[in-house]
Amino acid sequence: MTNDLAVSFLTTGSLYVALGQTLVLEATVDKSPDVNVVLVTWERNNPTGSLRLAEYPGRIFNPRVTLEREGEWIRLSDVQESDYGNYTVSVTDSYGTQKHDMKIVLKAEKPPEASVVLLCDVSREEAQWDSPVFTWLVDGVELTNQTANMSDGGSKLHLQGMKGHNYTCISNSSLGTSVSHFIIPECTECPSCSNDVAIAMTIEAMIVLVISVLSCYVLMKQKKLSF
Repeated sequence: MTNDLAVSFLTTGSLYVALGQTLVLEATVDKSPDVNVVLVTWERNNPTGSLRLAEYPGRIFNPRVTLEREGEWIRLSDVQESDYGNYTVSVTDSYGTQKHDMKIVLKAEKPPEASVVLLCDVSREEAQWDSPVFTWLVDGVELTNQTANMSDGGSKLHLQGMKGHNYTCISNSSLGTSVSHFIIPECTECPSCSNDVAIAMTIEAMIVLVISVLSCYVLMKQKKLSF
């Protein structure tokens, strides 16, 4: 009879999470069929001390903590400064065997930058020995790795910081060359400009109306004085 038991996190390396966000740590238990896991515990250790967060089955010691998948996953909401540190998951079987794994959770100082990406997608219906080489032009000027942010072998062009309007992708391989264009139209009139024009026309009409009323009033006064 074998009493194999192991626990490990699904991902390797340290994990980053920002303040106020939700932390989810996912572990998995590997065991032989004859092994019965009787307890799963989660603990956190950092310079402020060691703290048991939860037990399954059993108790949860932090109101921001929930357990999922029979204690293999832990979810911690509204991450605070004191939540960073070393997280240890421990499993104990009915034979008294205990196994552990640890994950370091660090503070994410700034969120990742989001960017809009142009993708030059090339269909490959026929077998070829090489991969396409991509060239990007913006307003007729060829881009390089020094002047633009490209990824995935040059097939993706990140538009953050780009100011051009006419984008061209050239794909060249042993199957031939293909060209694709994408145009970002220039904004010739913004909504705020339209609103300003409408307001100006309204004010102008009101001024004309006031002048007309005053003119009529002056003419009527002059006629009365002439009598």
